[in-house]
Amino acid sequence: MKFKYIKITHNYFLIFILNFCVFQTRPLLASRIPTIRVLISKNKKIRIRADRAIPLTVEGQKFSNKKFKGLTLKMESNRKFMFFDNNKQKIYDLKNKDKFVIKTSDLRGIWVGQKRYAGKLKIFVIDNEILVVNVLGVENYLSSVVGSEMPTKWPIEALKAQAIASRTYALKQKGNAQYDIDSTNKNQVYSGLEARTYKTTKAVNSTKALVLVYKNKLINSLFHSSSAGMTENSQDVWENEYPYLSSVKDFDKNNPKLRWQKRFSNKQLQKLFPKIGGIKQIEILKITDTGRVQNVKIQGDYGSDQISGVNIRKRLNLKSTLVRFKLTEDNGTKSDNENNKLLSTTLLEDKPLTHIVKPGDSLFDIADQYKVSFHEIVTFNNIKDPSVININQKLLIPRNPGNNLPNVEKILVVSGYGSGHGVGMSQWGAKYMATKGAKAKAILKHFYRGVKIKPFKRYFL
Repeated sequence: MKFKYIKITHNYFLIFILNFCVFQTRPLLASRIPTIRVLISKNKKIRIRADRAIPLTVEGQKFSNKKFKGLTLKMESNRKFMFFDNNKQKIYDLKNKDKFVIKTSDLRGIWVGQKRYAGKLKIFVIDNEILVVNVLGVENYLSSVVGSEMPTKWPIEALKAQAIASRTYALKQKGNAQYDIDSTNKNQVYSGLEARTYKTTKAVNSTKALVLVYKNKLINSLFHSSSAGMTENSQDVWENEYPYLSSVKDFDKNNPKLRWQKRFSNKQLQKLFPKIGGIKQIEILKITDTGRVQNVKIQGDYGSDQISGVNIRKRLNLKSTLVRFKLTEDNGTKSDNENNKLLSTTLLEDKPLTHIVKPGDSLFDIADQYKVSFHEIVTFNNIKDPSVININQKLLIPRNPGNNLPNVEKILVVSGYGSGHGVGMSQWGAKYMATKGAKAKAILKHFYRGVKIKPFKRYFL
């Protein structure tokens, strides 16, 4: 009997342990998964609706568990208001700092405009904007980020590398009172449930909780599309120097974003640089070891300015700072007759131009008109006294590339390589390495020097 009693007790003890593990640890593990607040919309008109028949729930200062299928928030003529689909005549006025929470039990998520999102939404009315913030577990968030940042047909090891880099980047963002991270390429692209696929979910689940750390702290895991052969040192793009963000070889030669060109008309340049009156000359002052532009000097009609490579990239909306500039004549906008004239004058480059002196002309004015120096005209015409020229006097003007057609408009041609800031992981490089058999961890350790890959811990923050 004693033996039997011990056996039964032992069985109950095993059942107790199993129950504790199954029913107690799951909620603990779930509670450890960090949530993230993602700004998904900032607009003056926002449309939110349920995906199917299951209603949404709104809670806030004006409502308590109100069920609805759809609602619209608007700012119009200094008035902020909202209304529900089932009663559009009833208008609810909104005040600054009003906030709401919208939830659903539908696994298909909530529509905001043309995109669906998992988790819940927080709505903030702030000054002249309405903010929509998606709050969800970071792993659910990543399943969509990976598909937004990288084509899902790419090798699974490249997708895994993206998942780990994106998880690290997201968890490092501290955010503000309303949100932690933006949903655009200002941070990392997040397009909601439409970007989630079987492969992106597999990439996230198979790397669950893994992050990149350097000296037991999350790294600033920057990434970009293509560096054109060599990634960049962080300190050569921004002020901060990170040992793990140093220049390394990239493997991105075979990609459609490697080479590109962009053109700007004189009119466009005047709008982009109104203070100095466009760009008449542009000079690269400093480049990095990889050839990226660090500083340029630009000359316009009203003055000059110096600008960093990062800022001129933003101003001109260029794909990268690995660029070269050229001011050239805009032959593309001329008629065939005009192009033929340009060709004929080019063939006659050695022959000087002729100018007939008109009343009021001075040698200084004539020199400025033809973009040559005063001294060149005096020397070319053997003028003894430059203060005396006669009306109807024939002057020979030496030719140069700038006076073949004095009134031809110049355009700025920017020839560039790569796409993105060039720091950290190259996505096209990651794809190439994955196609050659490299695993995600090897890809990450190539682009982020000296890092370790570990499960996330709070003290990494």
